[in-house]
Amino acid sequence: MLLIDTQSVRDPALNLALEEVLMRRFQGGEPLLFFYVNDPSVVIGRNQVPYVEASMQHVMRWRTTVVRRMSGGGAVYHDPGNLNFGLLQARGGDPFPSPGDAVRPVLNGLKALGLPARLNARHDILVDGMKVTGTAQYRAQRKCLTHGTLLVSADLDRLQQALASDSDVPACRGRGSVRSPVGNLIRYRPELTVTKVRAALIQSFAAFHGRVTPVVPDPADWSAARELAQSKYRSWEWAVGRSPEFQLRRQARLPWGRSEALMQIRHGRVTHIALTLSQRAPAALAQLTDHLEGQRYHPDVVARAVKAAGLGQGMAAVSAQVVDWLCSPYRWWQ
Repeated sequence: MLLIDTQSVRDPALNLALEEVLMRRFQGGEPLLFFYVNDPSVVIGRNQVPYVEASMQHVMRWRTTVVRRMSGGGAVYHDPGNLNFGLLQARGGDPFPSPGDAVRPVLNGLKALGLPARLNARHDILVDGMKVTGTAQYRAQRKCLTHGTLLVSADLDRLQQALASDSDVPACRGRGSVRSPVGNLIRYRPELTVTKVRAALIQSFAAFHGRVTPVVPDPADWSAARELAQSKYRSWEWAVGRSPEFQLRRQARLPWGRSEALMQIRHGRVTHIALTLSQRAPAALAQLTDHLEGQRYHPDVVARAVKAAGLGQGMAAVSAQVVDWLCSPYRWWQ
């Protein structure tokens, strides 16, 4: 088994991009294990809607990023107290390993640390009934990536807040997360650190697979990962445009009274918008539907639509409020 450890890289977009690059270039043979730790971020599954999975208010307040990964499954919170692992394996002539089989060495490593860890039917690892590890898989071209999180000393208060959606989403075709009570390993073994847990897992994988040989990514891999992080993982097209169809209701109290917008968004574009306005609202607002429908749900596009509707010239303060009402200006995907 080969091992890559990107300890010095904390950028979630770059680490997820490196995962994808490594999977593309993986030729089989020895399995490849890699570890990484991210800065605070919310990582959502391939088929999820960010507005359903994350608290946009807290994401904006903390200047946190929301990143979509290439595998399915639910949303997770990453920070420096969270150890992330990935395992690349070729199918060969055998069936793909189940997530539970793939993470068996993780389970064994936690038991070696004296933790009463067990695997549940969803392939989560629990300690004393609290979830400490969740997993997801991505399979393509006879290759399988199993990756997961391991809560060592994460900020659980921020985790709970970041993953508590504060958006009003009346309907959604995406896959919602299954919420579970979570806990840190330090709750049971206060002396544990990410470094100590990583070392225990490396020993466990070595015992399970025969050996672990450290390697470093080729410079070409890093170059490709940096390019992919910018073109895909930090892009609006991947973060928002890849979302399944959903409805988003936004309400605000504006100078003319309470206002509501109910938007249908598909592939990141506003396909329909219904406005509920008071009689004192500017007449130009009625034209917003013509300028927004069919457009990307992006703060810059919304700002141009508001201006095109006649709320730009001489009404800068009102225009800014309308834009904030319809679409948060914070670019949480970058």
